[in-house]
Amino acid sequence: MWVMVSSFKGLKNTCIMTLQRAQHLPKQQKKGYTCLLIILFAFSPVQRLWAQLGATSLSGPGIGISVDYLPASRYIRPEDSVKTHSTTSQQRYNFGAAFMLSNRVDTATGKVRTWSLAASGSYTKFINEDYEHSILPEELLGTQLALLHYRSLHNRWGMMSILSVGLFSDMEKIDKEDIFINGGVLFIKQHNRRFSYGIGAMFTNTFGTPMLLPAFLIKWQTDSKFRIDINFPEKLSVSSKLNKQTDLALAFRMQGSSYDVENGPDKKRLMGYSQMSIGLENTWHLTKHIDFVATGGSILYSGFTFQNKKLSEMFSEKPMHRMATNYFFSGGLRWNFQAGK
Repeated sequence: MWVMVSSFKGLKNTCIMTLQRAQHLPKQQKKGYTCLLIILFAFSPVQRLWAQLGATSLSGPGIGISVDYLPASRYIRPEDSVKTHSTTSQQRYNFGAAFMLSNRVDTATGKVRTWSLAASGSYTKFINEDYEHSILPEELLGTQLALLHYRSLHNRWGMMSILSVGLFSDMEKIDKEDIFINGGVLFIKQHNRRFSYGIGAMFTNTFGTPMLLPAFLIKWQTDSKFRIDINFPEKLSVSSKLNKQTDLALAFRMQGSSYDVENGPDKKRLMGYSQMSIGLENTWHLTKHIDFVATGGSILYSGFTFQNKKLSEMFSEKPMHRMATNYFFSGGLRWNFQAGK
């Protein structure tokens, strides 16, 4: 499982930054690069807020909002994997914003230094029916604020550092246990304009006690008529520009987060949530700055785990509460501060 920060790519998960080439490079090579800061939790079900904006995720400075609807899905209990008659439907409201605070380029060396600020929020309303006892909360709130810094090094290497603080709660009671802090450094190699990778380390207090974990980055995309975009672990997509105003994509996305809840099963407070979906994403460019995005598809996997907020439980086996395969609809608006091409 992963804990991830997304740079200028919609947040949960949930920070944003555009890495630009130096001014002396050819014009066709001056473009933004999305960096995914991935924290690998080996065998852990706990996940940080991923890019909850989904198809409305930002690709540069801007503001995005989206609404997701998941109709009632039957609950699959962990002890025997039986699909029960208990059902849960979800309504999720997402927000993300990214601002470039500073962008400096040394005209002599071409080295870049940037500072950016990102904010994200996600509110989920659960409608739980016919449960014998309470499992899922009635609502979840996840908000996060992140500060990012990027600087060029040597031989196409760069360094990105990040510090973020967030509130992830069921809103029954808000205290210090609901606050999650992440920070770290990633060294990025821009192999070419289509492919980049990186390695580093990041600390998190997800399990109560601060701990250091490895961080990895992988990004690859093509520029052909059918564009392939891999932002692991956020998404894998194939898209095509139908005309100047419309893009269509088939995307496989992974979302997830962790929350502090008051009334989890067996009084376990750390709730991990993960979701995998596949669907068609249609984007209409209403103006040079405003996009409307509509998405529909299938929820392939939706699971929840509960555990105590202790390091000793990080690798322990935990019951997996699941929802049956379902479909979803989503719509959103994106305001790009920089005009699209």
